[in-house]
Amino acid sequence: MLDTLSTIRAYVTSLQARRVPVHTQRAYGGDLRRFAPFAGDDLAIVPVASIEAFLAAGDVASATQRRRAATLRAFYHWLVRQDLVERNPMERIALGPTPERQPRPLAEGTVARIFEAIPAAHTRDRALFMLLYETGMRISEALAVQVADLDLTADDEKVRVFGKRQRERTVLLTAAPQSIRLLRRHLKLSNIRSGSVFRGDRRYGGSNLPLEYSVAHYAWQKYCRQAGVEGTMHQLRHSRATLLLKAGVPLATVRKILGHRNIQSTLIYAEVEQETVKADLLRSLRRRRHDA
Repeated sequence: MLDTLSTIRAYVTSLQARRVPVHTQRAYGGDLRRFAPFAGDDLAIVPVASIEAFLAAGDVASATQRRRAATLRAFYHWLVRQDLVERNPMERIALGPTPERQPRPLAEGTVARIFEAIPAAHTRDRALFMLLYETGMRISEALAVQVADLDLTADDEKVRVFGKRQRERTVLLTAAPQSIRLLRRHLKLSNIRSGSVFRGDRRYGGSNLPLEYSVAHYAWQKYCRQAGVEGTMHQLRHSRATLLLKAGVPLATVRKILGHRNIQSTLIYAEVEQETVKADLLRSLRRRRHDA
């Protein structure tokens, strides 16, 4: 018998050991605790029908079903690797194709208005959001950055990040001068020498643990309201990708910067950036005329 609740606790502990972002740990843990009543006492004999019932429980939106499915896929993949179950029942469940979402970059003027709304004294928030904007990294990647991951050596500034499925990559800060300046200022004023770069404010009960996504989200939305604009933190990533393509950076390089595993994910930005497409066509036409 494979006890459901104790196994879920062991899985969440494994996420902590692998430095999975805190908000991801909580999301997975929450989904799995809601899954437990459907699974029963023995994870080794959960029928597919029970899993399907959990995915659709509460008449939820398709996006919620897909999030739950992603949680169970990761959980059962871990169970198989640990030799706790022989087969992954998620392989027998099809949710259909994931709807393709078009990137929604923020206009440069909109981003400027948001940063104008962030007080100069709020160095943590300015450093965090500028890092997202100038590098295009995911919010989960930025929140998980440790001081040991950050190298601010002059002319060789870079940061090590852990992306989806804990894939490690190095993000160069060569083209992120404001981020470099703000990170140095934030670390100095906060007297941070180790641990998380972005953490809760001790004046308000914060700790050395990574800043929670919900806290960063609340702060971002507050600044957006003050600036009189609408936008999400993730749109900063879309904005960076669009700006890179506008500047003529090759798709393969943009893919590496963003940490995409498949270049198809990067191609979406090229499809959205019509100005880049038009410029490429005009350059091609000029070359043909010159060659003729």
